[in-house]
Amino acid sequence: MRRRAVAAPSQEPVRLADLVLDVSVRRCILHGQDIVLRPKEFDLLAVLARHAGEDVSRETPMGEVWDENRCGSTKTLDVTMAGLRRRLTEAAGVFARLPRITTLRGHGYRLEP
Repeated sequence: MRRRAVAAPSQEPVRLADLVLDVSVRRCILHGQDIVLRPKEFDLLAVLARHAGEDVSRETPMGEVWDENRCGSTKTLDVTMAGLRRRLTEAAGVFARLPRITTLRGHGYRLEP
């Protein structure tokens, strides 16, 4: 089975604070420096960026990043989100402005540009 692409390859880069996400070439850039993200972390960030400023239920990334027919624990989402936050925070240092990923208890997440 083939996996679905998270986004169409012709998308324009998305700028969120000092972060630039170019889905077409799978690059995440902060202050001109590439941030190395794991594939699922990048896909998760792309889903949140596509819905920037909106509430995103846990089911949305579970269906788009992982197999939509996957049953079982969503702990995978929590672990991937923690890794994404850690990598972005480490790359930001002192001077970079990052978009904030807010956890909406009992619902999901919101990426605040």
